[in-house]
Amino acid sequence: MSRSVLHVLRTFPIRVGLHNMPKKSELDFHNALYEVLDRSDDRLLPASFMPDKNSGRPPPWLRGKEIGLWYAAHSSNKPRKNVDKAATLDMTGINVTRLRNVLNLTHNTNSEPVPAELVTTPDDMDPFDLSERSDPSKTGKVAASPSNDSLQSLDRRINGVSMESDPMQIRNLSLTRNRELDSTLASDLCRKQSSEAYRQMLEVRQKLPAYVRRKEIIDAVRSNQVVVISGETGCGKTTQIPQLILEDEITRGNGSVTRIVVTQPRRISAISVAERVAAERGEALGSSIGYQVRLDRCYPRQLSGSIMYLTTGMLLQWLHSDPTFQNISHIIVDEVHEREFLCDFLLNVLRDITESRPDLRVVVMSATLNADQFSSYFGNCMKLEIPGRLFPVQTFFLEDVLRMTNFYLPKEDLKELAKVQHAYMKRCFLGGDLTKTAARKALDSNNEDLERWLSTQTDLSANAAEILRVVDDDAYPLTDLIVHLIDHLLRTTTKGAILVFVPGIGAIRETIMKLRDMNPRLYDERSNRVCIYALHSQMTLSKQRGLFEVPPGGKRKVIVSTNIAETSVTIEDVVYVIDSGRIKITNYDPLSNTNSLSPVLVSRANAAQRRGRAGRVQMGYCYHLFSRYVQDNIMAEYQLPEMLRMRLEDVILRIKLLDLGPVSTFLASCPNPPDPKAVERTLHFLREIQAIDMTEDSAVQLESSVSKHFTKGKKRWRRDLRARAQAAMKQYNESGKDMLEEEEAEDETPSADISYGELPGDNSKLTPLGEHLARLPMDPQSAKLLILGALFGCLEPALAVAACLNYRDPFEIPLEQQVAATRSRVELSQNSLSDHWVYKTIIENYRQLQSGYDRRKFCDRYFIRENIVKDILRLMDDHATLLYERKYIGTPNPLDKDANRNKDNFPLFRAILCGALFPNILKLMPTIRAGRVKRPKVIARPSEGKISVSPKSVNGNVWASDPVWMVYFTKTRTEKSLNPTVLDTTIIPLRPVLFFSGIIQPTMSSDSTFTVDNWIQVKTSPTVFQLITDLRKRMDEILESKFKNPDVTDWSTSSSEGRVLKTIIDLLVSEPVPIVQTQRYPWEHKMDANRT
Repeated sequence: MSRSVLHVLRTFPIRVGLHNMPKKSELDFHNALYEVLDRSDDRLLPASFMPDKNSGRPPPWLRGKEIGLWYAAHSSNKPRKNVDKAATLDMTGINVTRLRNVLNLTHNTNSEPVPAELVTTPDDMDPFDLSERSDPSKTGKVAASPSNDSLQSLDRRINGVSMESDPMQIRNLSLTRNRELDSTLASDLCRKQSSEAYRQMLEVRQKLPAYVRRKEIIDAVRSNQVVVISGETGCGKTTQIPQLILEDEITRGNGSVTRIVVTQPRRISAISVAERVAAERGEALGSSIGYQVRLDRCYPRQLSGSIMYLTTGMLLQWLHSDPTFQNISHIIVDEVHEREFLCDFLLNVLRDITESRPDLRVVVMSATLNADQFSSYFGNCMKLEIPGRLFPVQTFFLEDVLRMTNFYLPKEDLKELAKVQHAYMKRCFLGGDLTKTAARKALDSNNEDLERWLSTQTDLSANAAEILRVVDDDAYPLTDLIVHLIDHLLRTTTKGAILVFVPGIGAIRETIMKLRDMNPRLYDERSNRVCIYALHSQMTLSKQRGLFEVPPGGKRKVIVSTNIAETSVTIEDVVYVIDSGRIKITNYDPLSNTNSLSPVLVSRANAAQRRGRAGRVQMGYCYHLFSRYVQDNIMAEYQLPEMLRMRLEDVILRIKLLDLGPVSTFLASCPNPPDPKAVERTLHFLREIQAIDMTEDSAVQLESSVSKHFTKGKKRWRRDLRARAQAAMKQYNESGKDMLEEEEAEDETPSADISYGELPGDNSKLTPLGEHLARLPMDPQSAKLLILGALFGCLEPALAVAACLNYRDPFEIPLEQQVAATRSRVELSQNSLSDHWVYKTIIENYRQLQSGYDRRKFCDRYFIRENIVKDILRLMDDHATLLYERKYIGTPNPLDKDANRNKDNFPLFRAILCGALFPNILKLMPTIRAGRVKRPKVIARPSEGKISVSPKSVNGNVWASDPVWMVYFTKTRTEKSLNPTVLDTTIIPLRPVLFFSGIIQPTMSSDSTFTVDNWIQVKTSPTVFQLITDLRKRMDEILESKFKNPDVTDWSTSSSEGRVLKTIIDLLVSEPVPIVQTQRYPWEHKMDANRT
């Protein structure tokens, strides 16, 4: 027995791949293994085999690397010194006499007399500017506000942001009966139906299954308040059902009181479907058909007798001015099978609204056959099923593809594939994405079920069988097989478009690049034989019209797409579908407060949707790059609903703003309620940013609960590591005894049984600031940045940064030029040590260039997407209008002189950035070894766990000899990292932390040490601490007053707020710049080598 166990312990690190594991994870595993041994029955192991805890020496059975790991593991268990040492507040620029005078003038100080030795530098300091001040002559003039009476004049305005200026939300435009209009709409419909254009399109429409069943659909909508319709892809439900309802109502004389809105999960589908429906009706877009998405809209001529396609978020914005949708007669919620969190939110709201609006008709449409769940949700309402209009589709799986294409992987490539798969499985487990059972199975060296299945497969080469073993319970992860299969289909078939599904934009680029590398003449952009299109949610459809057109004879079309082509976009001439079997989804972990975006295996519903895209014009063919074994035994039926894997700030702020009752009550009534831990974490966050107000008892309970969840999460992670160790030993344990079964049974809580009681802060109210944050169409931190930017005279930088953080990063990083693109970002940062200041620099430089040629040249040089910059400028205009409507600025012009008096004051900007992004603060703690400064340790809040800084950040290579702080916006767990990574950072000194972050309070251990947010320690004299605390209290009072009664900041020295804010700005500007060193980037070493 001892020999058998000894063999396990010596070989187990290799069997489970621990030799490739990060050092910390390996140490944790060995600690877990020793714990299993300690708890083992002595009868199973000889006494000489067990480690002696008191000897201080490693057990005799360890060899080589294991001995070193034993010492490292035991040293890691020793008490650790407090790595968050107190930082000393630099006194430069702190004139205590002046601070006392300012506070006395504003009647807010009771401090003791100030020692003379504390008076230091002069009062007035010039702002630290990183760029020249803009010419006042370039400041734009106030634009005239368009009238609400003219819908067309507002089409030039950006949509989806301003509720006050959106004419489609005005209450006085509610639907009212107008007999004359009823008659006019009926006559117009008759004329339209007799036109040649309408009749030609009608011939096409009549072939669609949804049109064929028009009578059944119309009768169902007439007779039932809520109808659930499930229809296979291609049945025409999205385009036909709204038209059938509209024409029926107009024909029956109800046109004046009929207004139909159709929600779509994506802006690209809302626009393309609206265009298609307008064409089917033989009219121009904007006649009776319109759309509204972020940054773009086209309204119908009038509300009555119209169909409006819009994103779900747009419809929810309308709730603010029309809580019961009084000016809508029919709401069609499309694509509910995608389980987008805004869609689930809308369904919950509609279920309540229908009780008070019996005249409102709701149609819920899904592309999958899961109507029962939604029908049950609406009280077992009526449901219909519409078949698809499809030719037969022949389906192939990974084993079939390997046979027919003779795809071959050399030994080295097989090793690389195994490495990729092993890393993926390890990330899944350590990230918490695999269950314990799945983890044990995945880490077993032999998957017995798979081996049995492989034994039934005939005509498989040894290489193909090995590929299937390596891929295991997953889809083939690399793009080389996709490229090989595309080339095979183009060589062996003569017509029909090829649609390829890949996980994300990176995979799209990689696939297209490999095709062009394989055969430049055939796959080049100028090729007259093959035309390749990329399809994803960030593209502009106007530039890709060829997607929907049938190419001329002799030319083939290849579309490489994300999952957007599953249901949102239809391409009629697709005959061949290649399904990579993976999809990128976002997951939120409330324990680490981290989002992750990574590819996962598709569900059976996803696979069926992709398969259904083939065979629309003839018999189709679908090639899944996962085995039949995976489909039958591993795949889930549906993907997890988005509300269960997303941050909930937007949802909870909407609940509070619309006064929908207690948070727990509303969320518990959603189709799939989110985890209460995620709700508590969100409530805690909203309280920290002062968006909600709650009692002190509730705040204490919430703080305790969030801390407890984080501690339990860490314990569960360690317990699962012990389970991995035990799983390996169990294979050799003759008694079969499960040494951890009892403990695990006690700790396990089935995730399916989510129960809601009353949560701490459940009935909290929005603060004045919180109400503004809830009404701004962006995340609360970016909304807070806008408000602080307006109040402190940094409007343009705040607008630029908020737009980039919420919309899209303007940078484009080509796969082959990543080094040059990173260098460009560093150059644009202007030595500010800020990724966020880069956005301000881009917008400012782009504005200053006058000609289109110069602007394009600027964008090309710095790898910037000009179309994104134009969208950002439009968003900035619209957000400025919002701030003007809320009276934070004097004009709706983003270049307003008064609102930008401090726009080049970078020390002030990084301070308000700290205030907006709080609590997202990191501390860079210097590490000194042998007298040399090494890479600093990144320290996050105690509840956040370990964090790293992305090398793509301008601060990704920063070192410091003294502690410095960072603020960040985005934290995510990437595909290649186990710990969360922050992507965008700005280095800040200490004073912004004191004025714009959490609660400041003295410590019990020292009169001169204070803590900020319960974890950042600062040293200064009690007198200075009291002065800064009083000054911050006065600033908080000013800001609170502004939030309650928004007004333009009074910067005059005669006003209290002007004196206080100017004093704080002088303190921020006079603080010395953090001293840091930047480690040399790889390209700099190459440049030096070339010079040598």
